[in-house]
Amino acid sequence: METSKIRITVLWVAVICGFALHTLADLLPLFWDESITVEATGNAPVGLLTFMMTVSYLIPVIGVLCTLYGRSRSWYIGNAVLAILMFLFNLFHLVELFTGFSAVQLPLLPVILVVSGFLCMESCRLIKR
Repeated sequence: METSKIRITVLWVAVICGFALHTLADLLPLFWDESITVEATGNAPVGLLTFMMTVSYLIPVIGVLCTLYGRSRSWYIGNAVLAILMFLFNLFHLVELFTGFSAVQLPLLPVILVVSGFLCMESCRLIKR
């Protein structure tokens, strides 16, 4: 069971790293002196920023804590629910790529989706043990 917990934790960390790379990928054009600016409206979308912080940081950290410190089946179920939510978010985010194509994100988002899929599988296996 401990090996499974370590595996799940590593997958959660990989998801966090994937989101960090996802953010940094939009800055890559700076290396070629390309502009990355968007039209400034003067307002930051606070709701969207809060949502993205929750999805990209808070949910994975809670998943890690549930996995490492949870001692009952209910903690593992909580982790699995968070993993499934993360997978669904990544799936919908990948589908968004087709409406607003971004070649920079093309190699990264499918990998994050696959990692999220493995995370779901491992989390469900942990519940069954």
